[in-house]
Amino acid sequence: MTRHRLLRVSALLLILCCLAGKVASFGAESNPEAKTPRPKTVEELPKVIQAILTENHVPGAGIALVAKDHIIWAGGVGKADLAANKDVTADTMFRVGSVSKSFVALALLKLQEEGKIDLNARLKDIAPEIEVHNPWEPTNPVRVVNLLEHTAGFDDMHFNEVYNVQDPPDISLQEVFTRFPKPQYVRWPPSTRMAYSNPGYALAGFVIEKATGRPFEDYVQENILTPLGMTRSSFRLTPATRELLSQGYEGNPPHPVPYRNIYLRPAGNLLSSPAEMARFVQMMLNRGKLGDRQLVRVEAISRMEEPQTTLAARAGLKNGYGLGNYASLNHTVKEHGHDGGIGGFVSTYRYLPNQGLGYVVLINSSSPGKAQRNIVDLVFNYLTSGLPTAQQPPAKLSEAELSNFVGYYQPASPRNQLFAFLDELLGGQKLFVENGALYQKGVFAKRQALIPVSTTQVRLEKEPEAGGILCTTEDGTKVLAGGSFYNERVSPWWPGTRLAFILTSLVLMLSSPLFALIWIPRKVFGRMKGVKHLQVRAVPLLAVLSLVGAFFSFLRAVSGGNPGARDLASVSFCIGTWTFAFLSAWGWFLALRAFSLEMNRVVRIHSLLVAIACCGIAAYLAYWHIIGLQLWAW
Repeated sequence: MTRHRLLRVSALLLILCCLAGKVASFGAESNPEAKTPRPKTVEELPKVIQAILTENHVPGAGIALVAKDHIIWAGGVGKADLAANKDVTADTMFRVGSVSKSFVALALLKLQEEGKIDLNARLKDIAPEIEVHNPWEPTNPVRVVNLLEHTAGFDDMHFNEVYNVQDPPDISLQEVFTRFPKPQYVRWPPSTRMAYSNPGYALAGFVIEKATGRPFEDYVQENILTPLGMTRSSFRLTPATRELLSQGYEGNPPHPVPYRNIYLRPAGNLLSSPAEMARFVQMMLNRGKLGDRQLVRVEAISRMEEPQTTLAARAGLKNGYGLGNYASLNHTVKEHGHDGGIGGFVSTYRYLPNQGLGYVVLINSSSPGKAQRNIVDLVFNYLTSGLPTAQQPPAKLSEAELSNFVGYYQPASPRNQLFAFLDELLGGQKLFVENGALYQKGVFAKRQALIPVSTTQVRLEKEPEAGGILCTTEDGTKVLAGGSFYNERVSPWWPGTRLAFILTSLVLMLSSPLFALIWIPRKVFGRMKGVKHLQVRAVPLLAVLSLVGAFFSFLRAVSGGNPGARDLASVSFCIGTWTFAFLSAWGWFLALRAFSLEMNRVVRIHSLLVAIACCGIAAYLAYWHIIGLQLWAW
């Protein structure tokens, strides 16, 4: 599944489609194979990577190719700092973002082996000082393992919880949870569905502190990083790491992104290099062992790789998000690893357990576009060239067995609760049978063939193994679920009616400024001297323009350096949404009153329809708490 960048707001429908971001469909289409030439030797690899970076205006990348018993190659391509003309090397440090989660999970597994923690323990027993609102606590308590598998039901971090721009870098995690408690409201029974949550991993870091009586940074440094020989890697920005840290960039042309501290440090504050991340990947390939040292037991690595707490996992699906580690089915062979993204940087590590190979890709730009995909495809193809590939064979199902999948499935595990309405509106999937084959089709997507590999499990055509499973909840609801999605089967009547209303309303609203291109010039040039009651036309027009302006302000607010700041953009968004709601109601009142006035019948009807559309959209946004939203307080 891919995240789409928020684009222009020339039409509100485009905003909604783009804001949908991580649409909760069955799975993502496999990444297209890189169209760049395939290098035949390691020496040719940097040249091809540099061509990709140059084409996409990305400053630099750190790469490592790993085998179980040696590092094939670790090095850098491009610039670590454009202003200083500093090259990327194997030892250049990058912010690796959410790759940090793998190290937090590994630390907790080690603590469990030492008998200092039980991953199945209830969070409220270990950390009673952290307030968690869980209506299902008696039957479905939040356990430590839920934090690691993203199955606690927590929301993801809110805007004001992203960057720490006013507190000390080492502000206590407990104070963070006290100050920003909203994500800790459990939204559905824990241990049922996965929804990615950075606050959950910050809580996991706090559990490390409770178990050891020390800052989590110190425990991970001494018990994970140092034993792996990752002596320069750190969860803290020290003078030594700053000296080696590459400059982060974004945009085209690239412009520097300042280093900003984050509140949820366990979830994404690790700094590392290609050479040192290669040692971590090598340890994963050797099932917890590096050199002569067994860091954790083989069983711990196996547990990291396999989810256990979701409904899908209990129904038999092996692929998904385990403990800081997830199965990737984008290539011809199943991989394990994690991705990361933080201001100015993106990162990826993957390894192929059965083939004994892995790789690391670190990029000092948060706007890499297809560069990251192409580099990842390139190194994967280079590593696996000549190796056999195998797909899970299809199962021969009868028409009756295929019909069990048929229906309309709506996403029911939003990562960001604020945008849950977009998941519901645009993330639905229709599964249907045609000519004896099973297909899925999204709202605005092309249909894709689904290949059943059993009576309940399916994969996409290019995927090596099953990525989704059909299962049933305790109340009898059918669910199509996978590693990062959970779609419930519902009647298509309401989703279809709702979408039709939204689309119709948007078309009517957009007709208002188009109509204004006719009547405003006529008014200016004196061709409408006898026309009265222009406010019937003007107020709905202003309502539409205020909404468009509000969303432009939203885009500016969330794309800035601190999305939780109270600045001109966030205040403009708040005021703009209130203005839209007020003008929508006023426009409706004027349109109704126009029936008792003498005016053009077409204008009267059009104004009424636009006013109804505005009020409908305003009510819809108000229901989802978008009207008057204060980004600095969310």
